[in-house]
Amino acid sequence: MDIAVPSRFACLKIEDDDFRPSNTENKKKKPKAAPKQSQKKKKQLQKGESSKDWEEWQKKDAEFINDVFEQQMQNAILQSKLEFEQQKKISSKESPQSQGKKKKPKTMTWNQFVESRDSDTREEVTVVEHDKDFFDDVVETVRNEIKKDVVEENRKQRQEKFDEVFSLTQLQEKLEEERQKNALLENQLKEAKSEIAAVKKRNAMLCSMLSQGEMKNKAQVLSEMARLSKLKEEMIDNITQLKGDLEKERTKSAEMKKQNKTIPKQPAKKMPKKKSK
Repeated sequence: MDIAVPSRFACLKIEDDDFRPSNTENKKKKPKAAPKQSQKKKKQLQKGESSKDWEEWQKKDAEFINDVFEQQMQNAILQSKLEFEQQKKISSKESPQSQGKKKKPKTMTWNQFVESRDSDTREEVTVVEHDKDFFDDVVETVRNEIKKDVVEENRKQRQEKFDEVFSLTQLQEKLEEERQKNALLENQLKEAKSEIAAVKKRNAMLCSMLSQGEMKNKAQVLSEMARLSKLKEEMIDNITQLKGDLEKERTKSAEMKKQNKTIPKQPAKKMPKKKSK
């Protein structure tokens, strides 16, 4: 049994620039900008009012949904029970016809007629009482169903809260593990930084030592080159002097040879022999 139900969003206010009335005729000058503190206070008040409106809307929405659900449940259960009773009456009417032909009505006395009337009135009273019980049963079943739904909803909420608490504990454990890992990584990073600083210091010392050694080697090489250049110059001077002396000797020897050629040779005098004692 379908029931026309108004939309639950009908109670919401439409607050949009497209739906606001435009006052083009009475245009006013814009006021000066208020200080920032007053704007912040206004924003906070607007947020508080919007949160209150949201909570009130949620409460109204929940009440409206519960009322509609209760009404729909009552109508559905009533319809099903009415159909069941109607089907029961139809089956009870058809059952004596299926057994055989209808029996002819018998003649009854006045006392029997009065008793039958009394029995009919009693049946009507019982039917009315049965109908009252029937509607009471409908209301009771609807209440039970609503209670079941409320209990189920509460159970779901408790389960969600339990899941949230459980997930929160898991997240806290993971957070603790991550903190421990971060602490270990920070210690390793500090050790690595100290090692890198020590290596840099050693490298700086080695570079200074190598540079000093290179400077010493360069100085030694330069001094050796200067000494060798001096020796070279001295040797060149000696060689030139020796060459000059050699030329002088050559000229002297040539002159001596010329003189020897011009002078005649004299026989050599015999020296007297000395007597041996």
